[in-house]
Amino acid sequence: MTKRALIAAFALLVAAGVPPDDLRAQSGAASEQTIRLSLAEAVGRAVDLNENVLIARAEQARTAGLAREVRSASLPDIRADINYNRNIQNAVLFLETGDGDVQQIRLGQENQYSFAITLSQPLLDLSLGPARTAATLSDQATETQVETARVSVALAARLAYYEALLDKELVVVQEKALEQAQARLREVEAFYRVGTASDFDLLTAQVEVDNIRPLLIEARNQLELNSNRLKRTIGMRLDRPVELSDQLARPSELPPLEEAINRALRNRPDIQSQSLVVGLQTQNLKVEKASGYPTLDLIANLTRQGASSTLFPGGQDFAQSASAGLQFSLPIFDGRARSGRVQQARASVDRETYRLEQLTENARLDVQQSHQALVASGEQIEASESNIERAERALEIAQTRFRNGLSTQVELNDAELAVTQARTNFAQALFNYNAARAQLMAATGER
Repeated sequence: MTKRALIAAFALLVAAGVPPDDLRAQSGAASEQTIRLSLAEAVGRAVDLNENVLIARAEQARTAGLAREVRSASLPDIRADINYNRNIQNAVLFLETGDGDVQQIRLGQENQYSFAITLSQPLLDLSLGPARTAATLSDQATETQVETARVSVALAARLAYYEALLDKELVVVQEKALEQAQARLREVEAFYRVGTASDFDLLTAQVEVDNIRPLLIEARNQLELNSNRLKRTIGMRLDRPVELSDQLARPSELPPLEEAINRALRNRPDIQSQSLVVGLQTQNLKVEKASGYPTLDLIANLTRQGASSTLFPGGQDFAQSASAGLQFSLPIFDGRARSGRVQQARASVDRETYRLEQLTENARLDVQQSHQALVASGEQIEASESNIERAERALEIAQTRFRNGLSTQVELNDAELAVTQARTNFAQALFNYNAARAQLMAATGER
């Protein structure tokens, strides 16, 4: 679109009664529309954009480079060297003649050139095989560490999402409590005007309304804080408005405990990573043991040298040589340095094996605790949900009694507080259930 067309379009909008400031505001609002975010979308964003996952990926790339460096030790090493020397003053050789005189012979030319290509190829090195295997295991271990980071980040995203949903429910609970208190205040004011309510009743109702307002403000503030924490976890801008589209899930069928434990031992990436680390240290031990064995290398060299009094020599000023040979090396005595390295490598194998056993037992405990928390929170949901019905029924009776002058305002306050507490307990029980389910997913290696 040309500049003239843009100006014409702008003029038409202004002529239609849309002020320029409103146009800019509408444009900004369109670019900052509220995002409806589901739990699956939040987890998906977290496992792709969270810094912990990106750090693990960078470590994976670094380890892949180290593995490539280790594998290169078994491949040929070819080097090319080019040298040029300018002799400012040539070296002199003194020769004594037969008559006792000394003759000086100048060595070399002003310009000397050297071109060499050297090839080195290991033929026998028993440490190369274990080293290559260790490099492969190290590469695989960092891949599982990336998955470990993803599982951890997915758990953090779920918990942040559930906490925001809980805060959202608690805001609704306090809003309903405020509505009840305001409705009662209006009733007391009406009674007060006709002389059936005292100053004490009116003040008590007003105090109750004012006591609930800070709780509502606190709940809304907590919702904002946890929403920002969720955005931070999933890599979203803090100023981007978000609406959570999912709700706290109700209890569903639980997998058997033993099945969950077996799934954790099979699928948990941290256990897989530690198993690879044990294998890696085992290969390192083999490398240190093999360092005491003999090695055999093939070495070949091609050299072309030249010397000339001019800067650019001719073809007759060059000479060429070539050589090839085998280099056999046998360690005889190194002050027991190799035995010290072998002892360290063997201790590393034992250490990582113990860590694997520890991690396995901790995984069993994680699954058991999460499974037990899931069962307990499901029972809490049943108890708190039925308690809401009883509390609401008791509140209806208390309201009727209060309107008919059969009860005091204190009794009505207690009934309203019981309803608010029952609704809070139910929301908390739902959160506990969903959080325990997320913990169980992470404990079994699921993201």
